[in-house]
Amino acid sequence: MDIKDTKKIVILVDAYSSGNDVAPEFNKKGYECAHIQSREDIPAKLLNSYRGDDFFISLQYTGDEILNQLQEYDVIAVIAGCETGIELADHLAELLDLPGNDTGTSRSRRNKYLMQECLKNSAINHIPTHRLTTLNDATQYATELFKKYRKLVLKPVDSAGTDSVFVCKTVEEVEAHSGDLFKKSNQLNLKNEVIILQPFIEGEEYVVDTVSYQGRHKICAIWKMGKGSYNGADSICEFTELTSFDAQNHAQLKDYIFSCLDALGITFGAAHSELFLTKDGWTLIETGARPHGAGFPALSSLALKRTQIDELVLSVCSTEAFLEAVAEEYKPLNYLKIKELISFSAGTIKAVKHVDTIAGLPSYKKSNLPDVDQEIKLTTDVYSSPGWIALSHRCADQLNADYQYIVGLESKGMFEVYEQ
Repeated sequence: MDIKDTKKIVILVDAYSSGNDVAPEFNKKGYECAHIQSREDIPAKLLNSYRGDDFFISLQYTGDEILNQLQEYDVIAVIAGCETGIELADHLAELLDLPGNDTGTSRSRRNKYLMQECLKNSAINHIPTHRLTTLNDATQYATELFKKYRKLVLKPVDSAGTDSVFVCKTVEEVEAHSGDLFKKSNQLNLKNEVIILQPFIEGEEYVVDTVSYQGRHKICAIWKMGKGSYNGADSICEFTELTSFDAQNHAQLKDYIFSCLDALGITFGAAHSELFLTKDGWTLIETGARPHGAGFPALSSLALKRTQIDELVLSVCSTEAFLEAVAEEYKPLNYLKIKELISFSAGTIKAVKHVDTIAGLPSYKKSNLPDVDQEIKLTTDVYSSPGWIALSHRCADQLNADYQYIVGLESKGMFEVYEQ
C-alpha cells in the first residue's frame, strides 16, 4: 500500500529559511506535509523563502482549532522550520501527544538570557549574561563588567543569526547601541524590549548540528566559523568549514554539547548550536531548536553520508534505524568550505566579476551569486551577505588554495554596481 494512502502527514511550523528544505525530504519518503504559519507578521524576508509546492495545505495559526482542518489525517510529527516556529511546534506536538520538546521550557529555547541561565543552573560552562530593559541597566552592568573584561557583546534576547550583535569596548558604546536597539524591532519583527549584555568570548568559533529523538542525540555536522570585522561591523562571517576532531577532542565536544541539549530540554528534532572553544573549554553561545539554515544541510551532502535533514527525516520515519545510527562515528568523506561573500559597496548590480574563473576552480561545486540588476547592501551582518561559493575536494591543500584565490578576487571587488 502506498504510504500516502494511510494519510500520514508531517506538520511544519514556519517552514521558512532554515526550514524550507525539510518538506521535500519527507515528500520523497511518500509523506505529505501541512504548513502552519505561527503568526501574521512574519518578516517578508522569511515569507519570501516559502516553497508552497512542498505542501498540500497551508494554514495560518489563530488558535488550536486549526487542527480541526487536519483531523482526517494521521499526524506523525510536528517540526519547527525556523526560530519563529519553535514555541508553537512544541505546543502542537504536546496537543497531539507526539514526540516533542517540553512546552514548560520552550522560552528557554528562544530567549538567550534564559538559555544561559539553564546552563548555569545545570552547572555547565556558560557565559555570564545580564538582562537589560532600560538604559540604566545598560550603564550599570556595562560599568560592572568592564572592570573584568575588555570587550562586551550586546544583542537582542530573541533575534536570529548575527542580527544586531554589537561588540563594545566602552560604556558609552553600550549605552549608544542599547538606546538604538530599544527603539526598534529585530529581523524577526519582534520589538527589542529586552536585550542582553555578555563578556566577549575569546576562542575559535564552531557550529554543531544535531538531531535528537527520545532524548538521544546525534552529531550530524561540525562547522568551523571564520569571522572578521568589515565595513565597520564585527562578527562578519568569512567562511564556514566542515571539520572534525581527533577521538579525545571529539568526545569532549560531544559530552559538552549533549549536556547543553539536555539542559535546554531538547529531546526531539534538529538543533543548531553555536559555541566557542576557549582556554577554559567549550562554551555555548546559543542553540536554535531547528535545522541549520542558509542551505548548509544540503551543501553538507557534498561531504557527508547523511545530512542533518536526512537524519531528522530518518528519526521520524525510521526511528529504530536512527537510534541504531546514533552510535555511528562522525567522519566527513571530503573537505568542504563555504566562502561567505562580503560586499564592500551597495547599490544595483551592474556586473558580477570572475564568475567563469571561479567556476573553473578544481574544488568549485556550487554558488549563490546576485543577479544583474539586483540590489545588494554593504555587508554588515549575515542578512546582508550577497551570496556564497561552495568548495569541496578530497585534497585539503587544493581546497585551501582555491579559497585563498577567491579571497583575493573579493578583496579587489567582485561586484560592480551602478553609480548612485
